[in-house]
Amino acid sequence: MELSATTRISTILRENPAAIEAIVSINRHFEKLRNPVLRKVLASRVTIADAARIGKCRVEDFYEKLEPLGFSVASKPTYNKRAIPMETDVLERPAFMVNLIESNTIVLDVRDTITKGDDPFLQIMDAVNKLSPEQVLCIVNTFEPIPLIAIVRPKGFEYYTETLGPSLVRTYFKRESAGEKVEIAKVTTEENVDELVSRYSGKLQRIDVRQMEMPQPMVSILSALETLPADEALYVQHRKVPQFLLPQLTERGFKVSIKEVGPNQVYLLIYR
Repeated sequence: MELSATTRISTILRENPAAIEAIVSINRHFEKLRNPVLRKVLASRVTIADAARIGKCRVEDFYEKLEPLGFSVASKPTYNKRAIPMETDVLERPAFMVNLIESNTIVLDVRDTITKGDDPFLQIMDAVNKLSPEQVLCIVNTFEPIPLIAIVRPKGFEYYTETLGPSLVRTYFKRESAGEKVEIAKVTTEENVDELVSRYSGKLQRIDVRQMEMPQPMVSILSALETLPADEALYVQHRKVPQFLLPQLTERGFKVSIKEVGPNQVYLLIYR
């Protein structure tokens, strides 16, 4: 298999599962790949270039570790290890970060919101859609918001993520052009949850994510859906409507019906 900077980590792992340990050996940032639940969600979103940025290493480091496993590189660059610093091309701060102006930077710290068990999605989307071309939005979080990046980036935004500590991550967004408004996923409930539960009687898997901290609820739900038989449904007990999850479900071809019972009590029935 030929590798390039845009090759997804999930593709590499499917080709050769031994690549997990090879990538982990690059540095500690990739140890989460050993967790099968996190691996299923993160690896499908991250390219070699993205991973190099996250791990503060070079794309070439991946090539070096993976070539002994039988991978090849389509157009391998020549370079001198000593001449090239760890942070090159994909690791360079984009121009908007180099020229960052404090007065044009909007900081949105969502750590307390998440700690309280609330979902900052609508607050973040409101800030993103109000962003002018001259402004930069800085999201302060405890983890890299890969689902958020997947939603916002295709709408004409540049982004840059820096990890400042075990529980301190800053992600910056700036419009590349006028762009388009980032729409919030709409939920179409064709049938109510109770009717669907009856229909899938005997073919219903259940999961309770109410006590999990973000981003574990979404990670756990997507992991369960990975092995869900086509004729079965997943019944989820949640604290809230998981807005970050909805685009992921649509992308994977699932439908969802939602029943909001009361504060911190939401039922979701996810099916094909």
